[in-house]
Amino acid sequence: MMSAKCPDCDSNLEISGDVVEGEILSCPCCGLELEVVKVNGDSVELQELVIEGEDWGE
Repeated sequence: MMSAKCPDCDSNLEISGDVVEGEILSCPCCGLELEVVKVNGDSVELQELVIEGEDWGE
């Protein structure tokens, strides 16, 4: 198991060892959707998931 902190509520998240970059996780405390940015040994870097809307040329 690896651990990381939620960037929003600062709670500790336990993350399975087979997590990969680009994977989407949810914080069990605040419900924020998080993207795995970097996996480095026993640490995982997370950032808030940003979904960009489609640009219809407007």
